[in-house]
Amino acid sequence: MRVLISGGSGVIGRHLLACIESDPTLELAGTADSGRFFDPRAAGDVLIDFSHPALTVRSLDLACRLGIPAVIGTTGLDADCQVRLESAAERIPLCVAANFSLGVTVLLELVARAAAALDSSFEIEITETHHRRKLDAPSGTALALGEAAAAARGLVLEDCRVDERRARRSPRAVDDIGFQAVRGGDVAGEHTVHFLGTGERLELTHRASERRIFALGALLAARKLIGRRPGRVEFASLVLPTD
Repeated sequence: MRVLISGGSGVIGRHLLACIESDPTLELAGTADSGRFFDPRAAGDVLIDFSHPALTVRSLDLACRLGIPAVIGTTGLDADCQVRLESAAERIPLCVAANFSLGVTVLLELVARAAAALDSSFEIEITETHHRRKLDAPSGTALALGEAAAAARGLVLEDCRVDERRARRSPRAVDDIGFQAVRGGDVAGEHTVHFLGTGERLELTHRASERRIFALGALLAARKLIGRRPGRVEFASLVLPTD
């Protein structure tokens, strides 16, 4: 599998490069980063992007031009980027995820099941911890967990999301889904979804001890996308067993 890497100089990009170098079934077809785009003659079997929104859009255009699948792990994409993703999915197989960890993928399923099974007397709060260089807060994974919980209760996350209680100065609403972000050290990623009831609570947690797992998950998604018809595919549907 010949792989084009967008964001090759980033943390996950470097892990992707190391994974490709150590796997005889993989070949690096080219890289791009903030200062350099792919060679005009670049070609590959799949494109993987862990970069920033501006580079993601350019790389997505290249994947469409080449007619190859794309795996997008960049977070913080705005509404315009989302429109570009939907347009690209009409032409190529596309997998977009906030987190390519198999464990987090299972956690999303568990959170949805718990939110549906427990009534609103179990209030939902999400805490996440990342390394000191993490820019977006809450993280894309934390927001994905919030989306899963909200959807399971028939809610829209943007209508019940609370990021900053200090400024709010009002009692907690029954449907609030709160987020707390901690930044420091070299933490690869830790997420806990709290279901806080009266006299009991349920906590679902995932801890990542190394970022290599995200590169491995993205490469797994890439393998699964090759040969598929155009369309947007959820990471969970690619890697989790179905009934």
